[in-house]
Amino acid sequence: MRELHYGSGVITVSFDVCSAVFDYTVALANAGVTDRITVPVYFNGERGFSNLLLGPNTQLYCTAGPDAAAGADAETVPEDAELLADLARKTRLLGAQHTVTPSDRSLGVHLSDID
Repeated sequence: MRELHYGSGVITVSFDVCSAVFDYTVALANAGVTDRITVPVYFNGERGFSNLLLGPNTQLYCTAGPDAAAGADAETVPEDAELLADLARKTRLLGAQHTVTPSDRSLGVHLSDID
């Protein structure tokens, strides 16, 4: 499990979800676009969901989860194969775009244009 630090908050997610969110955030930043995603989280021993707004100015970092969460069974780790596949697909689509510089962010590239 990983603690994903987002804004002034922290959510606990699986390693795979953390990696997918990071990859997608980099792709969004390179394309100069923003998206909202919902990710599975682990909170007080229960599975839940959290919404994240990701874009060019998103600042994230990830650390190992706390001892209590790290001891959780693999079955309780929030995994969502559909989410991971969707984020990988969106990341690949955005990766096909050129890297956007500050001067051409006004080109109006929108995530809906590449879906």
